[in-house]
Amino acid sequence: MKTIFTKAFCLISFAIAFAGTATAQFTISGEFRPRAEYRDGYLKLGDSSLTGYATILGRSRLIFDYNSEKIQTRFSVQHAFVFGENPYSSDTITKNTVNIFEGWFRYNFTKNFAVRIGRMGLTYDDMRIFGLSNWKQWGATHDLVNLEWKAPEANYVGDYGFAINNTAPASSYLGDYTIKNYKYMSYLYNQKKFFKDKLTVSLLGVLDAYQKPNTSYDNIVTKTVVTWVTNGTDTVGSFTTTTTTKTPVTETHNLTIYARGTVGATVAFNWNNLSVFANGFYQTGHYKDGRNLSAHFLGGWVSYRVFKPLTLMVGYEQLSGNNASDTTVLKNNVHGFATLFGTNHSFYGYMDMYQTYLGLDALHNGLNDLYGRATVKFSEKTSLEATYRWFSLPYGYLPYKVTKKTDLPYQSVSTDLGSEVDLMFVYKPIPNLELNAAYCLYLKTNTREILDGLKTGKGRLAQYAYLMITYKPNFFSSEKK
Repeated sequence: MKTIFTKAFCLISFAIAFAGTATAQFTISGEFRPRAEYRDGYLKLGDSSLTGYATILGRSRLIFDYNSEKIQTRFSVQHAFVFGENPYSSDTITKNTVNIFEGWFRYNFTKNFAVRIGRMGLTYDDMRIFGLSNWKQWGATHDLVNLEWKAPEANYVGDYGFAINNTAPASSYLGDYTIKNYKYMSYLYNQKKFFKDKLTVSLLGVLDAYQKPNTSYDNIVTKTVVTWVTNGTDTVGSFTTTTTTKTPVTETHNLTIYARGTVGATVAFNWNNLSVFANGFYQTGHYKDGRNLSAHFLGGWVSYRVFKPLTLMVGYEQLSGNNASDTTVLKNNVHGFATLFGTNHSFYGYMDMYQTYLGLDALHNGLNDLYGRATVKFSEKTSLEATYRWFSLPYGYLPYKVTKKTDLPYQSVSTDLGSEVDLMFVYKPIPNLELNAAYCLYLKTNTREILDGLKTGKGRLAQYAYLMITYKPNFFSSEKK
């Protein structure tokens, strides 16, 4: 940690010393974001053995930006933590809560083409597939190379990025990669705007490849030894001894790589008080264990500003999933849509009940999300948002843990997963300062209890509340010359 802050201090000193003579702009900014939470059913339902609890999370960032005609760079140090996670009277942080969040540079070859290299955040469209995951204290960034091109006169932009991941120290191209991350990833993004920016159409294709997980097992060897007993001349008997040894064995599969492809389009239309948004994606290729993959996502919403303070929205989303009752298909095929690297907190409710259910994995049973939202903007500083979501399964089956031979590996359930009510209040008293408070309630069903591993009727009322303060100061900014 001391090394990180030493480098940061040197960078600040160097930048300030030369900012006055540079033909560019240098800025130092930050972010302070503490969040107090009350969790009583956040992420998953609890039963009578659990009680609600309060906690405080924190995030602090120090951000350095340098912008010139040819080069732009960003370097940010991040401290993401739970209050009390580290000793209060020590200069040593025992938990790994300090790291480099972003560190990249961009070189502009021309006004229309640039290359960006390093650790960076990716955001496209509504952040369904690529997002910063900003709700999480640590966020989400990628190590990659990004080619960027644009034609401003035609309202067109495009990106192509790729990542080649490895463990340290770097090994061969097909070396063993044990980190739970994609080993190789690439994407292509194109966006075009029409009719004076009223209509936006974008296309996105992603290829992420994973090494087949290593397998571990015990190699069991049983040896039987017969010992004969003699009286010197004759054999009078024998006895047998049997020994069993277990040797742990791990098989690596570094030569087996399975790739998944995701392609889709996003369309957004804005006209006066009306906004319409829709996107759809299809996934194909292979799941990381080698099974064939075929999955889809469809979603969209319509928003209308009834009068100046009030805006109403209605939307629907469908993520395909696996039919647990079709065990023959599941042996060779997977149909769960993975949201990849998107910002899931913006979707599926603020209680994040489906945060771990979805994501990178494709073994879930699908999800339908029908929702309505009303937003009242009292002033430029204050707003109130109320959202109601109803969740359901595409199929009326869930996996079942077999305990005896007569059990089926699935069980029949209602498709109703319950509903969530989210109330969120936002207040911005001054520029760069925001207060965000919310209260969320999940109305459970028997199916949701089963999904969380509870006995039906034993789940507690799930509720969640938070108060978050976000302050983004600008510490220093040189005048661009």
